[in-house]
Amino acid sequence: MKNLYAILLLVLFMHTAIAQTNTFTVYYFDVKPGMEASLAGVFDAFYDGVEFKSGGLYLERMQRGDVSGTHRVVVFGELGNVGIVDGQKTDQDWEQFRTNRLKFIEKSGPSYSGRIMLSNGVDPFSKGYFQLYEGIVYEPEKMLAAHSKAMDKAWAYEGNAMLFGTYDVGSPGGATHWAAFGADSLESLMEWKVYIEEKKAKGHAEYFKNRGETKDLTNYSLKILKQYGGF
Repeated sequence: MKNLYAILLLVLFMHTAIAQTNTFTVYYFDVKPGMEASLAGVFDAFYDGVEFKSGGLYLERMQRGDVSGTHRVVVFGELGNVGIVDGQKTDQDWEQFRTNRLKFIEKSGPSYSGRIMLSNGVDPFSKGYFQLYEGIVYEPEKMLAAHSKAMDKAWAYEGNAMLFGTYDVGSPGGATHWAAFGADSLESLMEWKVYIEEKKAKGHAEYFKNRGETKDLTNYSLKILKQYGGF
C-alpha cells in the first residue's frame, strides 16, 4: 500500500509539473526602415480581441547590445496549451496575416523555444523596457536556487519584473539559459543597478558565489511594443 501511495504521489507531481510549465518561442526579424508602425497595425488588425488558450504574444523592438534583428515576436503560454482559441481565425485569415506582415519585413532571422522557469509575478508589459542576459549554465540546480533567492532577497526594487528560463530548441550563441529584468525605462533600469550595488551588494555577491559554473555570453535590451493576451 505504501508503494502504491508513493507511485500515486509521483504521478500527481509529474502531472502538476507539466501542467504548470510555461513555454515560449521567439522569432527574430528585420523590419523595413520606417515601417514599424505599419507592421504594428497589421498585428493589431489580426490579434485585437482574439482570445488565447493561455498566455499571449509580444511584439518587441530590439535596442542596445548584442541584438539579432530589429524586432522580435515572443509567443508564450502553458505547455500544450499555447496559441489562440480554435475557430477564431480561418486558414485564409492566417495566410492573409502572413502576406500583410511580410510587406514590412526585410529579412527573417533565427527562432528559439524554451521554458520560463522563474518569474516574480510582475506583468512584463507593465514595465516594457527589458535587459536580457544569455549564458551557458553547467549546474542548473545551483543556478535555479541562487537565482530564485536573489530575485526574492537581493534584486527586488520598485516592482521591477524578473524572469529566468531555458533554451531547449535552438541555442543563441550556444546559450542554455536566459535571465530578463524589466523596468519602466532605461533610466529606471540603471537606477535599479545602482541600488543593488549600494544597498544589496552582499546578496548580489552571494548569488555569483552560489550559482555554480556559468559562462556569460551576451546581453541586450528591448522594448515591448504590443501585447496580445496576457502573461
